[in-house]
Amino acid sequence: MALSEREQQVLRDLEDQLHVEDPSLAHTMDHAETSSGRFSPRHVGAGLALVLVGLALVIGGVAVRHSVASILLGVAGFGLAVRGVTLMLTRVEAPGRRDSSRGDPSGGRSARVSFMDRQSERWERRRDSED
Repeated sequence: MALSEREQQVLRDLEDQLHVEDPSLAHTMDHAETSSGRFSPRHVGAGLALVLVGLALVIGGVAVRHSVASILLGVAGFGLAVRGVTLMLTRVEAPGRRDSSRGDPSGGRSARVSFMDRQSERWERRRDSED
């Protein structure tokens, strides 16, 4: 359910007041809000590939009889696997997201509007233009 204009204005005023009274808490909350992006399928796929290659290198390192080569392959495989996991867990910002608290041309609405909301708005515009 969408907030009314009055409720949106009250929330913006409260946010501005928080920025004035406790800037460190406001910064922490802003950081938490912006870091809550989504997982990218491309990052998950690339990370999974790196993990598999890293595990293959570790297994190859165990199979090799030379101690120096075995250690190097094991370390390289472990490093690739760790990099793959960090890549998989990387969150990306959704396209079109902006700071909705200031300078928002949409009148205070969140920049992340659902697909159905956009379709409803288009339908309303078409219906209004026909009348």
